[in-house]
This record gives sequence, C-alpha cells and structure tokens, in this order.
Amino acid sequence: MAYPEVKYGNVDGVFEYPPPPPLDIELPEDPADKLISFPDTKVDITNTAIENTLGSREKVISSWKQHIRNYRSKILCVTLLALYTVYIVCSLLYDHDSAVFVCLLEVVFLIVLIIKVFKVDIWRPIILLHKKWLFHVTRPVRNKIRVIVTVVVSLIMAAFLVWDVWPDFHRFIPLGGMALFVIFTLVTSTAPKKISWMTVTWGILLQFGMGVVILRWPPGYAACKFLGDSVSQFLSYTDEGSKFVFGNKGYKLHPVIFVVLPTVIFFSAVVSILYYLGIMQFVIRAIAAVLRFVMQTTPIESFATAAHIFIGQVASSVVLKPFLNDLTSSELHAVLTSGFATVAGTVVAAYIEFGVPAEHVISASFMSAPAALAVSKIAFPETKIPKQNIGKNMELEIGKERNIMEAASVGAMGAIKLIANVIVNLVAFIALLSFLDATLSYFGSRVGYPELSFDFVCSYLFMPLAFVMGIPWSQCWVVGKLIGKKIVINEFLAFAELGGYIKTGEIQGISVVVSTYILCGFGSIAAMGINLGALSAAEPRKRQEFAKRMLRALVAGNVACFMTACVAGILYQDVSQLTHNSMTNTSEILNNVTNQFYNTTEIQMVTIGIRDP
Repeated sequence: MAYPEVKYGNVDGVFEYPPPPPLDIELPEDPADKLISFPDTKVDITNTAIENTLGSREKVISSWKQHIRNYRSKILCVTLLALYTVYIVCSLLYDHDSAVFVCLLEVVFLIVLIIKVFKVDIWRPIILLHKKWLFHVTRPVRNKIRVIVTVVVSLIMAAFLVWDVWPDFHRFIPLGGMALFVIFTLVTSTAPKKISWMTVTWGILLQFGMGVVILRWPPGYAACKFLGDSVSQFLSYTDEGSKFVFGNKGYKLHPVIFVVLPTVIFFSAVVSILYYLGIMQFVIRAIAAVLRFVMQTTPIESFATAAHIFIGQVASSVVLKPFLNDLTSSELHAVLTSGFATVAGTVVAAYIEFGVPAEHVISASFMSAPAALAVSKIAFPETKIPKQNIGKNMELEIGKERNIMEAASVGAMGAIKLIANVIVNLVAFIALLSFLDATLSYFGSRVGYPELSFDFVCSYLFMPLAFVMGIPWSQCWVVGKLIGKKIVINEFLAFAELGGYIKTGEIQGISVVVSTYILCGFGSIAAMGINLGALSAAEPRKRQEFAKRMLRALVAGNVACFMTACVAGILYQDVSQLTHNSMTNTSEILNNVTNQFYNTTEIQMVTIGIRDP
C-alpha cells in the first residue's frame, strides 16, 4: 500500500521513485487470504506460515552446527599445529641434535596460521607503537638521535674494517674500488647538493652489515650455507619430474632445456604456493618496513626495492601500476635502479642449477637492495616533495586460488612465459654473438689477429673493473668476459659460463664469490627494453619519462652490484677456515640450547612419573 507524504527512495536515498499506479484488474479471491475469526483475535494464515518458516530458518542458522561449519577450517589448522607440536617434542626427545629444522618449521606454520587463517594484522601493534613514539618525540629530537646513532655505527664499522683489513694489503683494493664507484656516481649526479647523505650512509652500512653477518660471522655463514644447501637439495627434486617426462637416460644430455628450465617451473610453483599462504607478502612487507625505517626512503621506494628481490621488475609493474603516474623523478629512478640491481627469485633457481654457490646467489640480491637505494639517491637525488601517502598502504594480494594444488598449478603455468623468453633470447643472442665473433675474427685476421672476438675485447676492456673489485689479476681476464656478457647480452648466459668455469677450475676461491655478486643483477642492455615495455604497458602516459631514465638507472643498478662485489672482496675469508669456525661455534650454541631443553624435559618427565630416573 502506498502512503501519502512518504518518499520512496533507493538504499542511498539519492533517487526517488513514485508509487506504482493501481491496477484496474480484479484478481480472483484466494481462500487462503481470508481471515479466520477467533474471540478478540485475528490471524492471517499466510503471514503465520511465513513467520513460522522464517523462525525455523533462524533456528538453523544460529545452531551449533553452523558455528562449527564456520570455524571448521580454523579448528582443523589449530589441531594440526598442536599435533605437529607434539611431533616436535617427540623429535627432541629422540634426537635433539637434528631437530633444529623441524623447530623452525613450527615458527613458519605459526606465522601462516596467524596471517592466513585468523587474518590477524601482526603489524598493527608495531605501527601504533611507532606512531606513539613519533607523537611524543619531536622531529628535531628524532633527527639528533638519528645523527648520533649514524655516527656511532659508522665509527664502529670503520674501526672493524681497519682492524680486519689492515693485516692484508690486497683487501684495500676493493675498499678503494668502492670509493671509486661512489665518486663516479657523485660526479655524474643530477643534483649533488641535494643528496641525502644520511640515506646513502645507512644504505652502505646495511650492505656492510649483511656482508659481515654472511661472510665473516661463523654462525651467520653457517645459517646462509645451510639455507643454500637446503635450497639446492630442494631444487634437485626437479630431476624426478624431468626423468618422467624426458626419459631417465637422456634428459641430462641437454642440461639447459631438460634440467635448468624445469627447475624454473618447479620453483615458480613453490613461489606461487608461498604467495597463496601469505608468507611471501609477510617477508616483503617486513623488508620494506626495515628499509623505510632505517634509510628514511618513501613507502613506494621501499616496497618496490623489497619486492624486486623476489618478483623482479616486470611482475612488480602490475603492483606499482596505480602509483606510477604520481611518482617523482627521483622515486621512479629508485624503482628502476632496484629492478636492475636485483634478480627475481624464480631465476635464482636456474643460476644455482648452473653450479654457482647457492648461499652467495641468495644473499646477493638482499645485499644489493640497500645499495641500489643508496646509489640511486646519489645519482638522482630528490628535488621535489614526494607524496608520502603514495604506496603507504600498498600490499601484494594474497593468492585467490581455492587451495594449494590450484596455486601450484597456476605458478607452474605462469612459468611458461618466462621459459619462452629465456629460450628465444638465448637462441637469438648466442647466434648474434657467434656472428659477431666471426666478423671480428675476419677483420682481425686481415691485420694478423685472427683470435679477435667479443670475449677477447671484453676481457681486456673490463679487466681493470674486475681488479678494483678484488679479483686477482691472473683471473681478471676471465671475469672481464663475464662482465661484458652480463652487460651487453644478459646475465643468464654469463651465469651459465660462470658455472662452466667453476666446474673446470678456471676460476676459484675469491674469484668465484666476487663474480657471483657481480653478475647477480638484471642489468643488461636487453633488460632496458624488457622493463621499458612492461612499465609502458602499466602506465602509457609516462612512456617518455621511462625511456629517459632507463639508461641512467641501468648504470646505477650495475654500480650497486659492483659495490656489493666490493664488499664481498673486502670481507671474503677462506671457506675452510670460516667453515671450521662456523661448525665449532654453531655446534656449541645449538648443543647447549638443545641439551638444556632435553635435560629440562627429562627432569619434568621423571617428576611426573612418565620415565624412570
């Protein structure tokens, strides 16, 4: 029924609709619409039936079965975690020396349960604490505290380097090389007077700090070595799939297509699972928060740099798409530089399969991330006021797949495009390189130098560059060829040749380690075209600016990789000595912790009567 003086509107109250006109059609009388008269009561049979039906439905929705149905996934996950905890206790009682890894998995499972199942924002308390601290501490006081901490940490790092490098004169060479790279970037800077030296200093300090932990601290090296060996062992299971598809006998006759590239498929599936579980998003957000807090970079710069460690610049352009048009030139340069200075996690699996040390491949991108921001802020300082809210709350979406199996399938299918790009680029560039070698040999033979080739030119052209990064002079010609192939062709081919040199023993020791850090970056000329295409597709309005900043960012990204290699050259120590110290110190620490836990458990079990004293 339509009531006068009543306005009919939609949910938002924006539009008003007049009541419909009355119909002049006489409908047949329905017996169910009649009212049954009782003393002082009138009951509508139809309305009573509807109310009874709705009431019964409300009872079903509010029943305990529906509550269990709503929380069954959480109950199942908590039950599985409790059972796994019981398994850990049994493992510690059985062999406490080898139970460290299963204990670490407990922490990973707990993080997944909190983030993925219970949807808890674990960053909220940290953010609230940070805001509370900022509210009570004024900006001048914060700046003074920051300056004091920076000076103290810088002095400690300088004292350590002098004490550590002084006995070995040769390690001063990469230290001078790092200074040369900083001076070169400063000379070519667009605005030297606008450089934020606080940001640059903390970028270099973070780089040296990670280098000390990974290369000089025995427990840190042991942890990184354990991670590298575990990843190598994990990737070796790809061989089972290759044997089934390509045959057990002949699949290793073509190692690139049948061994290396299937590893990319397998690792891509694993990464997709980690995204589905929310683990990768947690790690990226944690790294971005550290970079932003320590280096005082903008949210978009910090997030992009952290993301490039795992997903590469082509994939990150999709995430950065809503913010690209609002970036300042300095922010855009930082985003591009971090993309050129790091490699995607899926490609790291292929590099490890070539025989390159896994622990150094994994650590290279992490060490180059703060260096990329430091070099970028020297080469292209901020001259405008960036929008601080740009990218402040940006997140990588958690996988929308329905289960882990679908996530693995999506990841494996997503690797097809990557593998196709690798194959076509290898075929094209190797063919062009062969033609170039033949051409150079032809012209060289006319003047008595038939050995002239691309490798020959690069070996002599980049020998000084390899030397200032700590490579012994006798092996600089080999590393010079690798540097040339990385820059001119691509890093994939350079890593393939590095693996061959390692297997044949042409380079060894410090040359292997430093070369790994030199090559670990997406910094080739071909990469400029790939990144330009991806970013232009994401934001066509800034195509010209992308093209204008690309070459400078490529140089800055390679300089960041070279600075990381200099850190490795400064801090490198003989593996046998470091491994001995690492095994001794780490074993003592782990044995003390596990023995204490084991003894405590024994005492408790004897106390409650489970085990005889």
